[in-house]
Amino acid sequence: MSNFDSRPHSSAYFGEERDYWWNEDYLDLLARRLALDRVGTLADIGCGIGHWSGLLARYLVPGADILGIDREAANVAGARDRFTRLWPDRPARFVEGDALALPLGDATADLATCQTLLIHLDEPERAIAEMIRVTRPGGQVVAVEPNNLFNRMAVSSRTPETPIDRRIEEAAIALRLVEGRRRRGLGCEYLGDLLPGLFAAAGLEDIRVWLSDRALPFVPPYGAPEQQAQLAAMERWQAEGSGPYDRADFSADLRAGGADDTAIARAWQNLLDGVAADGRAIAARRYHAAGGGLFYIVAGRVPARSIR
Repeated sequence: MSNFDSRPHSSAYFGEERDYWWNEDYLDLLARRLALDRVGTLADIGCGIGHWSGLLARYLVPGADILGIDREAANVAGARDRFTRLWPDRPARFVEGDALALPLGDATADLATCQTLLIHLDEPERAIAEMIRVTRPGGQVVAVEPNNLFNRMAVSSRTPETPIDRRIEEAAIALRLVEGRRRRGLGCEYLGDLLPGLFAAAGLEDIRVWLSDRALPFVPPYGAPEQQAQLAAMERWQAEGSGPYDRADFSADLRAGGADDTAIARAWQNLLDGVAADGRAIAARRYHAAGGGLFYIVAGRVPARSIR
C-alpha cells in the first residue's frame, strides 16, 4: 500500500501565491503545444481547489467536460466554490477520490492531468497507471511537477555573505531532508526530473518535456502583488508552524535521512537563524532574489492501440 500523509499536501502550504505560478502567455503557448482546443473531457487529478483546471478550462472546446478529483473533502468544496465564482460559464464537477483508484471508467478522458500531486506519493507509478487507464487511446497524460531538491538550494542576496562551510552544510541538510522524506514513503521531491522515464516505463509515447518560464522575483520595495503574497505565505508558515517550519516533520525527515539528534538540533537552529536574517534583510530592503526554480511539464500520449 502507498504511504499517505493524513494531512493535505500543497494545499496546506500554498494559498494566494499559487495564483502567480504561471505566465499567461506561457499558458497560451502550452495550450497550443498540447492542442487543448481539441480536448472535450479533462480530468484534473489531485485538483486541490481547482487552480490548475481553472487555468486550463479557457482553452478547451466549448462545453468541455471538466472533472476534478481530490481526496480532501474541503478541497472538493473549495473547487466547486471557486469555479462558481470565477468561471460560472465553465461547468465543472468535483468529487472525492483516490489518485490510486480513480472513480472513473476506462478511457473516459481526452486528457488526464495533475499539478504537484505525484511528488507526494510513495508510488507515483500507480497514479500514472490510473491516469493512463482513464485516458482514451490517443489521448494525453500531462503532469506538472517540480524538482524541489534544486529549489531548496535557491540563491539570494544573502548567499555571498554566508560562509561556504555553512552553505555546504545547508546543502547536505537539504539532501537529507528530501531523501528522508522519500524513505518515509512521503514522496520524492525531485520527481520532476524522473517523470519522463516513468512515463516511458508506463508505455506512454510521444513524450515531451518543458520547463515553466515563470520566476517569482523578490525585489525591494516588495510592492508587487505576487511579492506581497510571498511575504504573507512566509509569515503564515512561521506563525502556524506549517510548510518548511513544521519541526516534527523536519526532524523526522532528517532522522530518516541519516542525521543524528545533534545534527537535527543544529539544522533547526540554522533554519531559524536564516529566517531571522532574511527578515532583517527584508526590513532593511536589502534582500533580493530572482526566484526561479525547476518546474516541469511532462506530456505523454496513450498509444492508439491502448496499452491497458
